[in-house]
Amino acid sequence: MRSRPRAAAGGGAVGEDPLARLARLVEIGDDLLPVDVIEPARALLERAGKRRLIAPGVNVVALLGATGSGKSSLFNAICGAQLSPTAVTRPTTTHPLAALPASPSPETAGAVGRLLDWLGVHERVRLPETPAWGPAAVGVGESTVLLDLPDIDSDIRGHRAVAERLAGLVDILVWVLDPEKYADAVIHHDFIAPMAEHAAVSVVALNQVDRLTETEREEAVRDLTALLAAEGLDGVDVVEVSARTGEGVQELRARIRAVADLEDVTQARLAADARTLAARARDVLRQEPADAPGPAEAAGVEALEAAARRAVGTDRVADAVGASMRLEAARRVGWLPLRWLSRLRQDPLRALHLGADVRRRRPPSPSREAPISRTSLPAPDAAADAALRAAVHAYTAQRTRHLPAVAQEQALDRLSAWAEQLYDRLDAAVGGTDLEQARRPRWWRAANALQVLLACAAVVGGCWLALLRVMDHYLLLPVDPPRWGHVPWPTVLLLGGLLVGLVLGVAGTSLARAGAARRRRRVGARLHRGVAEAVRTTLTDPLDQESARFEEVATLVDGLCAPPRRAYGSGGSGTVPAG
Repeated sequence: MRSRPRAAAGGGAVGEDPLARLARLVEIGDDLLPVDVIEPARALLERAGKRRLIAPGVNVVALLGATGSGKSSLFNAICGAQLSPTAVTRPTTTHPLAALPASPSPETAGAVGRLLDWLGVHERVRLPETPAWGPAAVGVGESTVLLDLPDIDSDIRGHRAVAERLAGLVDILVWVLDPEKYADAVIHHDFIAPMAEHAAVSVVALNQVDRLTETEREEAVRDLTALLAAEGLDGVDVVEVSARTGEGVQELRARIRAVADLEDVTQARLAADARTLAARARDVLRQEPADAPGPAEAAGVEALEAAARRAVGTDRVADAVGASMRLEAARRVGWLPLRWLSRLRQDPLRALHLGADVRRRRPPSPSREAPISRTSLPAPDAAADAALRAAVHAYTAQRTRHLPAVAQEQALDRLSAWAEQLYDRLDAAVGGTDLEQARRPRWWRAANALQVLLACAAVVGGCWLALLRVMDHYLLLPVDPPRWGHVPWPTVLLLGGLLVGLVLGVAGTSLARAGAARRRRRVGARLHRGVAEAVRTTLTDPLDQESARFEEVATLVDGLCAPPRRAYGSGGSGTVPAG
């Protein structure tokens, strides 16, 4: 199946705010994406709004690591003071601890307090007074808060829950690993790999490198770098550090400061969260969207329209239009002596509640989309009804096959309601079609006048002959009438009027039958168009809108999944090719 061209993820709207894209995705993808994507996206948008208002310009860095990785020791080394308790027994960190800047401005101090209250971090210490820069500088920045979190692999469920919650809220993630557990499956599979989209705001520190020989250190760094690359953090280098000896601590501080000094690291973190959710949505939308309607879909539409025509009885209505015109012609241009017979027959259109007088008495429709008064068309038989429902189901299934399973099931669940609405609109389409009942050929008036004239001539001739017979047999006054050749004029008038009227009546009704056939074809074409319009407004247009909505969702997801242009926190230039 050839994929439908989709807007390039990296073009056009790449510079748009990822959260704005996510908001649009939530708005239009509510029933296209599962709850485990939509609800976290809504929560992220709400959290982003609060985070931006609470403390703009203040960043939060969290040290995350497994039991025994030396997080607290590294926290103390970065802070340049013994602020977090350390011990041989583990774990030692039971609650998150925040290290506040040494001398913040009043505005910054207030923002930091509000932010930590929002994060739920209540244990706080202040960094010692040191130079802001240079070898003697400690901490990670004048507007940056450093958190020491409980172990992410703690056996105590509450500790792990706190670490997981704050890992989803802080701005910068510092993964602290040790030589023994740097490849631990819990750390990588449960935490680092799912946060791969956060490479731009992540720093990886391999602690306790003083316990390794040079060869072992190189091997550990190489293995860890390969693991990170396999998990999607190929733009993040490993910082070798030892909290005990102080080796690499200054480099780690500088790396964290570099990430914190981004123009808007909070925005980068929130954008990474949006990309993570988009990646989850992409897994749902893995099936490629279908092509534009091809022969199979066109055949599906034709089959659906044919089933709708059979169900609503357009051929029956078209036949009734032709029969109605033939009956009207018999009453208007037929042989006058036999016209009374045609008045004994019911107009087939009136039998269907479609007669001209019936249509004139209908109340106006309150809206264009509301059905006009229902016709008296017979309900479709079981076979026609089943065929229409099967055609609706097949067409809907064909048009929604590229949608996610959730959206496809919802569309199929709406089939019954759609079918009922389709019957109403089909009936309204028939009732609103111009059946040409008010149109009569102009020659009918002349033909009718000639029939009346011939009938009058026949009546005059007959009366004249009757008068001559009465005068001849009863009054004994023989009268020789004027003749046309050898034929008396009364006989000419009587027989001529009857015979010529009969010939004209036969000719007129024959011409009217040909006109009725043409009218039947015209009205049939209008009925077909009305049915096609009803099918389009009831089924095709909603499905087109559903497909267009899916296309927009897929385009938004592609744009959100595009990696950032730079992965901050990596060594060197930190440049990562844009996706």
